[in-house]
Amino acid sequence: MKHDYKVLKVKEIIEMTLSGKLNPDPIAQRPATSESPTKSQEIIAAMLKDLGVGMITVRDISKDKEMQKVYPGVQYLVIDGGHRIRALKQFYTNELKVNGKYATEHDHDKMVALYNSELPMHAIICTSMEAIDIFRVLNETTHVNFMEMIMCDDQSEINALIRKMTKSYREYGNNDVHPIFEVKTNQKGERIPTYWDGAPNPRRKWDEYVYIAFLKVIGGGNVDAGTAEIRGLYESEYQGVNPINKRMIDTVNRFFNDLVAFQSFRYKKLNKHIFAALQVVWFALYERNDNFKIEDMEKFHDQFMYAYSKLTGTADTTYNNKIVNIGTENEQHLVPLKEWVRDNITNFANSFAQRTAAKLIMKEMGEDIGVIMRDSVRSLRTKEREEMLALQGYKCALDGERLTLEDSVWGHDVAWANGGKLYDGKVVRRIHNTAMGQLTLDEYKLILEMRKNKAA
Repeated sequence: MKHDYKVLKVKEIIEMTLSGKLNPDPIAQRPATSESPTKSQEIIAAMLKDLGVGMITVRDISKDKEMQKVYPGVQYLVIDGGHRIRALKQFYTNELKVNGKYATEHDHDKMVALYNSELPMHAIICTSMEAIDIFRVLNETTHVNFMEMIMCDDQSEINALIRKMTKSYREYGNNDVHPIFEVKTNQKGERIPTYWDGAPNPRRKWDEYVYIAFLKVIGGGNVDAGTAEIRGLYESEYQGVNPINKRMIDTVNRFFNDLVAFQSFRYKKLNKHIFAALQVVWFALYERNDNFKIEDMEKFHDQFMYAYSKLTGTADTTYNNKIVNIGTENEQHLVPLKEWVRDNITNFANSFAQRTAAKLIMKEMGEDIGVIMRDSVRSLRTKEREEMLALQGYKCALDGERLTLEDSVWGHDVAWANGGKLYDGKVVRRIHNTAMGQLTLDEYKLILEMRKNKAA
């Protein structure tokens, strides 16, 4: 590492930020703990009193070829001091009021003194991993949580994949976030989540949720998905392995798509407890059948909220004093039902607790919850289809005319998308399979016969 210490005028720092040479909000920067402008106002107020705000620490990437691919034209990335620099820039551009006034409304001499005041800057030429270590050391006295440490690596491909789902970044070509993580501006000018309580991605919580979803898709259901497993997935690419493929990405998107659909019936924002309960149920269904489909989201929503309210709510007192036996064959624990469910839906690190919580919730939901279980294989292989066609005497099961293997497909009696079983079907002409839509084989065959009789 190479260290360089310099003193810059506040105006120089603002100008570098406006020109793009200094990036105070790199992709690895932890999100603000609050969308409120209070902390930014306090920073500027202190500077107006000439109290100072400490040293800015940055990473010099001007000659780093790999980092220039991510941040073209940027000379410095902030390691520590991003909030201070963003506050200065917002105040300078009249986006932030301090003591009830924009910068242009303050005393001119005071503004000149502010912009000519000096800030120390520590510029370091280092690798991404060294920058992470520096970030950790600088934040030893300020609590930095596990996910903020993981996500401060701006070169990790897995982190990049997860970031792109939760926030749009200029460095990623202004990528589209998943709809569940959309953010909008309210009447006060604050950025607020569309579907979640609180601030956007609070303390990297959304990134954690995406990591958990990937771990559970990779594991095939409610597997352990705590900090140790998240670290293992993150570190896997540095061991030459990236276990995430397109099908897994599609499945994670499917999970979050179902959350969006669920929210359309709830009319109330998600919180960590609703999310936790939903994910244990969703991944219990995924564990049972990885092609399951929530066909009737209204019914699923109603049954889930009934079960969730029974097992965690305060309005219904039915289970307030209920004690249940939770444990394995060799280890049994008598616990208060509601308290146990509340605690263990968020116990992501414990697969046994997650699976048990899912069973309890799904038992309350009942059997008819609007979910269709689908065969993992959608159609017969060519060899099997040829055998079935031969057994049918090379005739279409619908029109009875001669049928070649090339023009044939496997027709489900009930559409696969609606839970039709693989072998509940016949070999049919391709054009009929397209035309029959959601009809059963018998229903479509009756239509063909009616058309034939009408033509005769």
